[in-house]
This record gives sequence, structure tokens and C-alpha cells, in this order.
Amino acid sequence: MVKQILVATDGSGKASEAVALAANIARAFDARLTILHVLFHGLRAEEASRFAEGESLAFRLSSQVAPHLQQMPETMNDLMLAYQGDVGQLMGLLAERISEDAAESARSLGATLVDTRVEVGDYAMTILATAEQIGADLIVVGSRGLGRLKGLLVGSISQKIAQHAHCSVLVVR
Repeated sequence: MVKQILVATDGSGKASEAVALAANIARAFDARLTILHVLFHGLRAEEASRFAEGESLAFRLSSQVAPHLQQMPETMNDLMLAYQGDVGQLMGLLAERISEDAAESARSLGATLVDTRVEVGDYAMTILATAEQIGADLIVVGSRGLGRLKGLLVGSISQKIAQHAHCSVLVVR
């Protein structure tokens, strides 16, 4: 029986699919759902842009973190260039927004016991450590779709999680 589900999200389309599937499983089993966003040390604007652009988070965040701006930024790069404060704080706000948006989505699909967490560290190791901490029965992650050659050479986060997890892992493709 599944009682505790951990789903990792980076705000991408594939991660949103993982959140939706995890929410449906949580609803079916009346399980607790923990939504995790991992901030990687040294995250660059281009990387932030990759997972944020599809959700138009740059525009939504800009009104929160830089209300003084005359023109609202359209991309994360634009927001980071225009932002006058601590970039680490900006990335923290972005991470919170990603996890809260995922939680709202999960609740709208019928998951009732939903928690969010934002952690800093290596993606795979942080997901695995969080799963251990909360006693997860199931980890749900999206697949990045690196392609066969690149996946073999570099490995993927989902492969590392599946290989080292203490519980079942569901990879959404």
C-alpha cells in the first residue's frame, strides 16, 4: 500500500506530467504527497530559463520581486538582468513558485494531503535523501529524454534515482 509519495518537479512539462500522475495515485490511495523542487548549487540563468519559460514564471515572479520595473521581463534572463537584489533570493522565490504551482495542480486533481519542499543540492542525491527522510513508498520523476547516446554517457537523474532508491520509482516518459 502506498502511504507517502515524493514527486520531484523542476517546472518543466514532463515534471508537470509527473506531478499529475503522482496526484492521481495519491488521491486513489489517500496517500500524502510531497512535492520537491531541488535548487542546484550555482544554477545559471540559462538553466533557470529552461524550466521556467514554459510556465511564464518570469512574468509572474517579476511583479513580486521587482515591482519597480517599468517593463515586465519576458524571460528569466531578462528578469535576472533587471533584478536589483540577491540572485540567490530570486532563485529561492522561483523554486517556491514552482513547488506551490505544482501543489495547486495536485490539489485540483484531488490530492488532499499535499506538502511542498525546496532543498538545495545535487538533484538525484537530494531527491533520494528526501525520500528517506519522509519515508516515501514511491518516488515519481519525469524523464528528461536525453537520447540513447547522451543518456549512456552522462546518465540521467531518473536513472540514478531508480538505481539507488530504497522504494519503488515511477519514471514518467
